[in-house]
Amino acid sequence: MRPAAAACKACYTGANFLVSWSTGVPSEISSVYRFGLFEVDPRNGELRKSGVKLKLQDQPFKVLLKLLQRPGELVTREELRAGLWQEDTFVDFETGLNTAIKRLRETLGDSADNPRFIETLPRRGYRFIAPVEKPGVPDPGEPDAKKAQDAPQPSKRNLQISAILIGAAVVGVAWLVIWRSPPGLPRVVQTVAITHDGRTKNPLNPFVTDGIHLYFTEGLPMTSGSGIAQVSTAGGETTWMTTTIDHILAVSPVSPDRSELLVVKIAMVGSNGELQLWSQPLPAGAPHRVGNISNLIVANWAPDGHIIYPQGDSIMIANRDGSEPRQLAKVDGTVFAIRFSPDGKRVRFDVANGSGDFSSIWEMDRNGNGLRPLLPDWKGTFHCCGNWSPDGQYYYFQAGRGSAQGIWVLPGNPSIFRRQVKSPARLISGPMRFSSPVPSSDGKRLFVLGDEPRVELLRYDLEARRFDSYLPALSAGPLDFSIDRKWVAYVSYPDMTLWRAHVDGSDKMQLTFPPVRSYAPRWSPDGSQIVFGDVQFDHIWKIRLVSSSGGRPETLVQGDTGETDPTWTPEGTSIVYGVGPEGRHDGISRVNLKTREVSIIPNSDGLFSPRVSPDGRYISALNSDESKLMLFDKTTNHWLCLVEGDTIGYNEWSHDGKYIYFRENSEAAGELVRLRVKDRVKERLLSLKDFPQRGDTFTWWIGVGPDDAPLLLRDRSVQEIYALELAFH
Repeated sequence: MRPAAAACKACYTGANFLVSWSTGVPSEISSVYRFGLFEVDPRNGELRKSGVKLKLQDQPFKVLLKLLQRPGELVTREELRAGLWQEDTFVDFETGLNTAIKRLRETLGDSADNPRFIETLPRRGYRFIAPVEKPGVPDPGEPDAKKAQDAPQPSKRNLQISAILIGAAVVGVAWLVIWRSPPGLPRVVQTVAITHDGRTKNPLNPFVTDGIHLYFTEGLPMTSGSGIAQVSTAGGETTWMTTTIDHILAVSPVSPDRSELLVVKIAMVGSNGELQLWSQPLPAGAPHRVGNISNLIVANWAPDGHIIYPQGDSIMIANRDGSEPRQLAKVDGTVFAIRFSPDGKRVRFDVANGSGDFSSIWEMDRNGNGLRPLLPDWKGTFHCCGNWSPDGQYYYFQAGRGSAQGIWVLPGNPSIFRRQVKSPARLISGPMRFSSPVPSSDGKRLFVLGDEPRVELLRYDLEARRFDSYLPALSAGPLDFSIDRKWVAYVSYPDMTLWRAHVDGSDKMQLTFPPVRSYAPRWSPDGSQIVFGDVQFDHIWKIRLVSSSGGRPETLVQGDTGETDPTWTPEGTSIVYGVGPEGRHDGISRVNLKTREVSIIPNSDGLFSPRVSPDGRYISALNSDESKLMLFDKTTNHWLCLVEGDTIGYNEWSHDGKYIYFRENSEAAGELVRLRVKDRVKERLLSLKDFPQRGDTFTWWIGVGPDDAPLLLRDRSVQEIYALELAFH
């Protein structure tokens, strides 16, 4: 309890706040607006990016402030005119507003065609579409202590009535102040590294804790190999858990009695892979399969010991041994990261849309009723991977993509003494990417995965059987060489920006800028242009064309069909590409660069990843389940299967057209393979079992150098678990 004096002071402060609130004039703004890497300080009139002040004229700043005050809502042109251009003519207003919006987009690195922040609603107005952390409750000032003089002396009865009324008013005001004030939010006071092993960890498979240890997977099950690692929650050396479970994909939370760890493994059933749920006793013991539960990514425990898990578009619950499964709810999308609240009354989970380009957090009652999005105003924004604090007072989750990714916190459990707060607040972000928040058992720390992504481009010498660094000073991803072998176009990682340079790294030029995210560049045969895929977050993927000397990228195919994997025909008049949004393969098409006419490659439905042979006669491609490498002969207009495998990816022609390089993932590990086209002889060049690679599929790319030496991307990221020490207001 507070001392009486402090309580009275709180009542007077609250009364002063009520006066300020009722008149709409706060006494002092105590915070700023935050979105992505940006901060807007209304009091000082400043826009800052990562703490650095940006230059922005007064009128664009005012427009930005108006939009931030109502995130997710339409702010009409009439409202902006009435609020900011009262004295201007209509022509001045139209010109001024258009100029202000243009200047804002330039400063924020935004685009009218693919907006991340400011969306235009034609002839109506604008809407701020990114998540916004609004300023806190105004900081109330002290009330004036003015003594009343020469007042008539009240009677004793009047004094008693007044005392009762004043007491009731004080209690009412205090209750209202407490109810209106937001719950105390945690803040990060210290960051401590828990692991120092330098090995790959999967951000979509958060680690779990039994209060003493952290358990997590390291490595990739079907490429470099994977296992269960453990480390003390206080930090220290990472060790491997001894288990007979192999090809481990994910671990799930420890059972309520801390005796079991749920594990998802990849098992081969015939020629197909199956995701099976297993139980690993703690601290050691013989694992066993949990019923017949399969085809899931993660599962979780209910407080009473039941197991809840996703299966297709259904959320299921079963007994501890996997028996008596029953459906709780059905959802539209892929479910992962299921969590019961500590009191067992609510369930929260993530839902990824069909194309996988964004996810959102949903909530329902324990019995499956009341299915609803947790943050309906964040529609279309990537947020996921949450966990409750042990007392259920807070829900921590990650939101944003790329450099805008951070950890957020949402207060919970409203009561008669505290209103519910529906807007989350950013807890921590950048420059390191933090993800997968998991509270400690006492709630005083938050374990997170800290990630500084970086890759190293390597050339594999087939004769010497060794790797050599290629473009060693760069964290460079997919690349391509001009036909004269003097120039290279490459994608920097992780920002996915397209560059071109001489092969020795000189004369660099940046060709794309945010929000464009470039992938798989290809030089035109005459060296004048580069085609690439634009793989923006939360947007349909498109192929674009840019001059090798710089300029604005051009969209090749209009509409919302979605395109991937562009490749030139040898004469340079057409581009062949995959059709369909991310995750869907609607076939292969060709666009004529002169007429922009689009034609479909016959019988290509369900195929993707096309590559035109150097002589232009063939197109290689993969089928939808990546089990077959297919070949299209333009002279016969027929497809044939060159080779079948477990999982085939990233096919690439040799410069003489005699071979196709690809990677194949088998039950053991990934391999780099070369296929001789004329007789379909397959040569296994390199095992990738111990080759460090990130979980990001963009970094699984393979290519060939000018001498046909294979090129691969090795993971050089700093990826460790950290503990965020929390303090509460």
